[in-house]
Amino acid sequence: MRRWIAVLFLLAAAAAPAAAPVWAAEYLKAVSDLPLADGLKEQLDKATVFDTPLGRIVNAYATGNVTPEAVLDFYDDTLPALGWEREKAGTYQRKKEILKIDVWGPDAGPTNVSYTLSSQNQ
Repeated sequence: MRRWIAVLFLLAAAAAPAAAPVWAAEYLKAVSDLPLADGLKEQLDKATVFDTPLGRIVNAYATGNVTPEAVLDFYDDTLPALGWEREKAGTYQRKKEILKIDVWGPDAGPTNVSYTLSSQNQ
C-alpha cells in the first residue's frame, strides 16, 4: 500500500510542472482572466480599460528579461485551456473578443509585450 502511495505521489509531482503555467501564473490586473507569462511584470501605469455597450477594449503592457519566443510559446500553450483559439501568431479569439499580443525586443534592454483586447463589434 505504501508503495502505491509513493508511486502516486511521484506521478503527481511529475505532472505538476506541466500544469503550473496555466493555473499558478500571475494574472494581468487590466484583464483579470489573462495570465502573465513567467518573467514578465505588468506596467500598470500604462494600461487603459474601456467598457462600452459593444464590449470591452483593453490595452495592457508588460516587460521582462525573457525571450520573445518564450512569451509567444507561453501564450500558445496556455490560452487554449482558457477558451482562446489561435488565429495566427500573437492573435487569439474567444467568443466575440480578439486578443492581440505584440512582442518586441530585446535589442538593448528587456522584452516588451503589449496586449490589445477588443470586441469583434468594434
